[in-house]
Amino acid sequence: MKRFIYVGALAAATAYLAFLQPRAAGQASATAAGGPSQARQMLDTYCVDCHNTQLKTGGIALDAVDLSAPAHDAKTWEKALRKLRGRLMPPPGNPQPPQKDIDSFVAWMETSLDSHKGGPTAGYVPIQRLNRTEYAASVKALVDVDVNPSDVLPQDIKVDGFDNIADALSVSPAFLDQYITAARQVAKLAVGSPNPRVSTAVYSISANQNSDNPLPPGLHGGIRFKNNFPTDGEYRITLTDLGVGPYSNALENESTIVILIDGKIVFRKSIGGRADLSLADREAGTGRAKIMERFSKIPVTVQAGVRDVVVAFVDHAEADTGENLEKLQGYGGLTGSAAPLSRMAELRQNVEISGPFKPTGISRTASRALIFVCDPKATGEAACAKQIAENLARRAYRRPVSA
Repeated sequence: MKRFIYVGALAAATAYLAFLQPRAAGQASATAAGGPSQARQMLDTYCVDCHNTQLKTGGIALDAVDLSAPAHDAKTWEKALRKLRGRLMPPPGNPQPPQKDIDSFVAWMETSLDSHKGGPTAGYVPIQRLNRTEYAASVKALVDVDVNPSDVLPQDIKVDGFDNIADALSVSPAFLDQYITAARQVAKLAVGSPNPRVSTAVYSISANQNSDNPLPPGLHGGIRFKNNFPTDGEYRITLTDLGVGPYSNALENESTIVILIDGKIVFRKSIGGRADLSLADREAGTGRAKIMERFSKIPVTVQAGVRDVVVAFVDHAEADTGENLEKLQGYGGLTGSAAPLSRMAELRQNVEISGPFKPTGISRTASRALIFVCDPKATGEAACAKQIAENLARRAYRRPVSA
């Protein structure tokens, strides 16, 4: 069916062009016969008696218009051409110009207007920027970098509850500086550095309890979050508090802690049970510190990119005995208020990720795949740089860009 539609459209276009060809030839001959001097003669003879600066009939004064630049009064001439084509002007009872003079004038005027066509002259339009929510979405689409807009840009002004009103999205020099600073941060995250500085990201347990992003099946009592690893290398993960305190019940039963990165287990170790409970009883604070050292600065090797990180407990620790699931009764005595009410180990406070240590370079992340669309070794550095710039500019402006 589409084939017949395309053939029909092609035939219609061909017929239309064939219809235009003789008309264009007629226009060319009429244009040659017409001109500003002949047009002025016809206007003075048949039109200016009514349409002059004194009478200004219909709001038009044809004795004052400049026929050498008819495009300056395009609206006036468009109205006049419609009247002439319909033989509504000059009005009945007034002297009428010969049809050939009308055809010559119309052809010359249409050609003059078409050769100087242009859009309407716009008034003053201030620069309208993206609000910070739109900016964050555009950055994500352009270079696949997640930014918190409240961290990089100031609060937008609201008008009647809306923060995307054009009049409120003005651009000041100070605002432009903030946008440039934000763009530099985004560029660094997108491109990456083969030797970045060692930094630490801290993820709060309470702030990352998201019911819309649950833990994988078989795990409980943990958190799930996204972390940006700037380069390939070794990173160290620290679990700051697992409830191993002076009045801890977490060591009575053995639990298994796992760390997953993009669904792959990179760390697995048990806590609690007879050995850990005996160590804590014998050495008190020193023994508890030794237990927590097993979960401090855990080395993992990760490739660059934004990775899904899960820290949680394996479910089988709950099923050993029903007592693990029961909550203890609180006691408000001298030391009872400090004792936890759960018999199971639990994540408390924060999970810290530090690194990179021993960086080995940058692998092909999602951001770099969007930016570096060619290989300079294959196409040459200059040609590849141009291709990268053209691709990024076209996607940023959402339209083809000039050289």
